[in-house]
Amino acid sequence: MVSARKRKVVGVYLAAGSSRRMGTAKTSLEIADGVRLGGIALQQALQSDLYSVIIVVREGDTLDWLPIFAQEQIMLGRCVIAVCHDAEYGMAHSLRTGIREAKEQGAEGIMVLLADQPFIDGPMLCGLMQAFNEDAGDDYIASGDQGMPKPPLIMGPGMWPAAASLEGDAGARSLFRSPLYRGRMIEEKQLKFMDIDTAERFEEAKKIYSNINPC
Repeated sequence: MVSARKRKVVGVYLAAGSSRRMGTAKTSLEIADGVRLGGIALQQALQSDLYSVIIVVREGDTLDWLPIFAQEQIMLGRCVIAVCHDAEYGMAHSLRTGIREAKEQGAEGIMVLLADQPFIDGPMLCGLMQAFNEDAGDDYIASGDQGMPKPPLIMGPGMWPAAASLEGDAGARSLFRSPLYRGRMIEEKQLKFMDIDTAERFEEAKKIYSNINPC
C-alpha cells in the first residue's frame, strides 16, 4: 500500500481577539498554576507534525502568555509571531494576516487554530492532518461539532483567496456551505470546542481543566 504524501501544513494560531466580553486579555489568564489560557492549544500545535506555526497577535501584545516551549521554537524559527495591524476590525483580518504569512512559507495547507480552545489535543490535530494527506482532492478538512464545521480545520490553497477576502468577524465557516468547495468533517466531542468568551465560561473551564490535568 502506497502511503499518502505528507503535505506541508502550516498552523495559523489566531490570538489577536479583543476579548471585549471578558474585559481582559484572555490569552494571559491562568487556567491553572503557571498555565496561561493562550498557551495550551499552542503547545499542542507545536508538538504536532505541523511544519511551522504562525501566531497572529494584535499590536501591543506583551506575549507573556507564551509557554517556554513556544519561545524555544521561535528561536529555532519554527514558530513565528505575526502582528495583525487591523485586528480590531475582526477575526477575518487576523486570518488574512496568517494566510499571507503561510503563503510566504510555501504552505500546501493551512491549519486554523483558536487561542481560546484549551481542550483540543494532539490526536485531534493528527487526525486532521492525516485526513488532509489522504485525499489531495479535498479543499478542507474540518473538525465537526454535531455536524457543524469548526476550528481546528485545514484549508487547501483553493480556499485561501476567498478566506482572505472575508471581512469583520466573519470566519471561514461560511465558506464550508458553498458548493464551490469539497471537504469533510471529523466529528469530535463537544468539550473540545469549548471556547472562553465570558468570565463564567472561564471558571467552568478551570474546573474541567483541573479534573483533566490534576496536580
